[in-house]
Formats: sequence, structure tokens, C-alpha cells
Amino acid sequence: MREIRHRELAQMRASGGAQIVDVLPSHEYAAAHLRGAVHIPLRRIIGDATASLDRTRPVVVYCRDSLCDLSARAAAQLEMLGFTDIRHYFRGKADWIVRGLPTDPRAPLSERIRALPYFVNNLAPGLRSFWIRYSDRVRVGEFMRDDLLRLGPEDCVPPASADSPTPRAVVLTPEGVLLGTIEQSESAPRALAAMNPGPQTIRPDMTPRLAAKLMASNPYLLVTTAMGNYLGRYLASQAQ
Repeated sequence: MREIRHRELAQMRASGGAQIVDVLPSHEYAAAHLRGAVHIPLRRIIGDATASLDRTRPVVVYCRDSLCDLSARAAAQLEMLGFTDIRHYFRGKADWIVRGLPTDPRAPLSERIRALPYFVNNLAPGLRSFWIRYSDRVRVGEFMRDDLLRLGPEDCVPPASADSPTPRAVVLTPEGVLLGTIEQSESAPRALAAMNPGPQTIRPDMTPRLAAKLMASNPYLLVTTAMGNYLGRYLASQAQ
């Protein structure tokens, strides 16, 4: 996987030299996506990518911005499937929209305004880091635990026990990038066949208040880096 910037991506898009893949949820793709991008949400990469994409052509994956790990996790899944020329537009849709580059449909003003702070963070991540340190805010990284079983995609799935946490295991690449999770009810013999490929993740510097909103619609949250490296599971009960 190689990171690319907007100029290289614009050239590849204009020449038809790459397959551009938006891995965001459906409502975000519908709101605005890079012109020419196909939609394969992260949850469907493993099931759909082989039939939808040409292995002989470069594949560019992107998501929201440099704080979003969906595209990095999608790239790891594509590598696992045997794709060899994968490019990562790390700065994501926010970078593309604020620069005024073409989208379908045309990004509304609300979408451009929403993208602006992410665009600024893309250009100067140190400003955000400084503010987090200066404000001394509480972060979810203070309430996480690295206690889940770690499996590779070809590993056998051990049986669940009554005291297993939720989820009961994470599936990782050799580099530690999150491929998926093993839920309590899954019993397929191989991790790849049993895993949920799209668990909800958060960054370690998110506030518990924002994490609580995500917990309302997700049974658990995993903490990862922006490049998808697994750090631990978030313990919401300890943050309350």
C-alpha cells in the first residue's frame, strides 16, 4: 500500500488508470463521493472486491479524512485477498471536497463546511495535537484494555466461554492492522470465515462524550490508530 495525494489521484482519475473505491457507509457515499469512484463499503470488501475489481489495475481506496481508519483497514483486506497495487488516499474525501475537485453529486455547502476542520487537520495535524495536550481533555485511550485474543485470518477459532468479553477476539494482519472481530455467536472453524469485517472503531484521543454517542448504536468500540492498527477495546463503564 502506498499513500498518494490529490494531484496524483486526479491524474489517475483523468486517465482512467485506477479503480477508485469509496469504502464509507452508503449514506456518506450518496451525499458526495469522488467522481468516478465505485462504492464498496468496508463491510463488503471481502465479499465483493474480487468480483467487482480488476486485480491487474491499481486500486485507490479512500474514506473521510486522515483520522478515519476505514480505508487503511480496507487496504489491508484487499492485500489479504491478493491485490498487489493498492494506493491509499490517506487525506480522504475531506481533502478532495475542500480543494473543489469534482464529486458526484456536487458537494453541498454543508458538506464542504463539515469537511473544513478535517482538511485543516490533514495539513497541520500538530495543531490538533497541541490543542488536545493544552486542554488536557479526558481521552478514551485512558479507558481501554488490550485483553482480547489476537488471531490471524487463517487461525482456528476457539470455543466461546461464559466469561468471554465482547467481542471475544480480534483478527489482525501480521502488522497489527484490524481485519475484523469474532463475535460471541460465531463458531466457524477459521477466523476469516467467522469474523465481522466492519466493527466500529475510534481513535485513542476521542472524548468519552463522543464515544458514548457511538455506543448507542454499537455493542462495543475498538480503539485503533488512523492506520487501522489495533490498540485495545474501549471500556465505557470505566469512563462513566
